[in-house]
Amino acid sequence: IGVLKLNNTDYSNNVSINPSDITQIKFTRAGIYNIQFSAQLLSYGNSSDNVTLWIRQNGTDVASTAGIQSVPAIHGGVAGAIIASWNYFLQVNANDYIQLCFTTDSGNSLISTYPPGVTPTHPSSPALILTAQQVA
Repeated sequence: IGVLKLNNTDYSNNVSINPSDITQIKFTRAGIYNIQFSAQLLSYGNSSDNVTLWIRQNGTDVASTAGIQSVPAIHGGVAGAIIASWNYFLQVNANDYIQLCFTTDSGNSLISTYPPGVTPTHPSSPALILTAQQVA
């Protein structure tokens, strides 16, 4: 089981990355939050691979948050790639934290930045984007 790391904050209001454990997203205000994420899944295996992603809150897996995404096999020397994205509504208390966890059936997939392209030209795709917006 892997726990995803976050290393950059674009905007923040009562939600932050824990500087002593960059796998933890901390909340300073209690409430209901819309948690949205997207993860760039890459596979270097010769067959498709299932990747499961889910939310853990204060060290405990949150029921009904797991999702499975099938990642295509490597082709033409290029990693198979797909983006998984979900959103959940989650009740948190002040000082709670969440983590995004994943596992892969074959071990051939990972969550990684997809590099920028030259032909055709395009920017990179971040490994992980997470948004936590308080709604109530």
